[in-house]
Amino acid sequence: MSAESLPINPSAFAEAIKELSLPSIYAKASELKNSIVHLQRSNTELQTFVSESCETETEKQELQGYIAENEGVVEAMNARIQLLKTEVENRGQRWIELDETEPKSDEVQEGGQNRESFAAAATTNTTATTTTTTTTTTTNGAGVHRDREDEGEGEEEDGVYL
Repeated sequence: MSAESLPINPSAFAEAIKELSLPSIYAKASELKNSIVHLQRSNTELQTFVSESCETETEKQELQGYIAENEGVVEAMNARIQLLKTEVENRGQRWIELDETEPKSDEVQEGGQNRESFAAAATTNTTATTTTTTTTTTTNGAGVHRDREDEGEGEEEDGVYL
């Protein structure tokens, strides 16, 4: 087995998200959008370095290769967000963009995100989408926040890494 895990292909991703709850789908979309912001910021910094500080053509080409690779990853992440949106709509729900409630740059904490803002966004969107389901918003909001805090605590879970 490889020491490096590869992301699943889009069709496997679309199949895997069918099992997720609506709050989990929105949490995944939020995670992907956050990653996109970081990649775009990284590309901006790399491009600035290439234009201002690179001394050799080899260095420039190597860094431009990293920029192109990041752009490919951003495209793949945007495609996954579209798959998440399609899944929500296939369930008869309306997709709600989280952009209005994401933290502004001056609200972002170290690590690149404001947990309260993301939890509030997930809770707000869950409230709007679950009014037609039997799931309660209190549990969903707390569940989304708790899931985000529990990530990376060393517990292995069965399933597919999205």
